[in-house]
Amino acid sequence: MAYDSSTMRLLGGVPGQQLFLYRTADAIGAVSAGDYFNAAVEEYNLSSGDIILAVSGFGALAALDALVAGVSGGSATVGLLS
Repeated sequence: MAYDSSTMRLLGGVPGQQLFLYRTADAIGAVSAGDYFNAAVEEYNLSSGDIILAVSGFGALAALDALVAGVSGGSATVGLLS
């Protein structure tokens, strides 16, 4: 699958310190891959330093991961917070 803006919610903050909730049936490996959140750069003003709480998979495989965004030239990357 791919990024779906209808399941992304801004919980608060300012660019560089925003907090988002994102739900998807995609596995976390797909969600954390480069360019997955590119559309969110324009749609949600996703910026470097923003945090995304990602609920990935559904049912027995559901997981919650915290991601930190990095944005450069309109392209978004995310890294898993440990």
